[in-house]
Amino acid sequence: MSKQKAFTLLEVMIALMVIVISLVAIIDSASNSTWRASYLQEKTIAAWVAQNQVALYRAKKTWTEASNSSGQVNMANRTWEWKLHVSKTDDPLLRRIDVEVYLDNDDSIKATATGFIGKL
Repeated sequence: MSKQKAFTLLEVMIALMVIVISLVAIIDSASNSTWRASYLQEKTIAAWVAQNQVALYRAKKTWTEASNSSGQVNMANRTWEWKLHVSKTDDPLLRRIDVEVYLDNDDSIKATATGFIGKL
């Protein structure tokens, strides 16, 4: 008489549960990675837009007491809105430039940049 060895129904169900839990964890990790990559891409491009606006303002070599401006720019197939604020500092020969960047039709700030410009 030979005894056959096989898995019981309970053992099979436990093995399937382990596989299902593992697959759910893998899928969740992959979706989080995709979301993070998209988020980081968005933040990086917004930072470039902000830095570009500071550089463009410096390149114009304009001197103002204080001012606000805004506009839109297309980068990476998306429309970005920026707001630039020039303010006085304690030094009368120095101005502070603050830029905030938003995605078109979105109120949350995606990136900011601060720069300074001196009177020539």
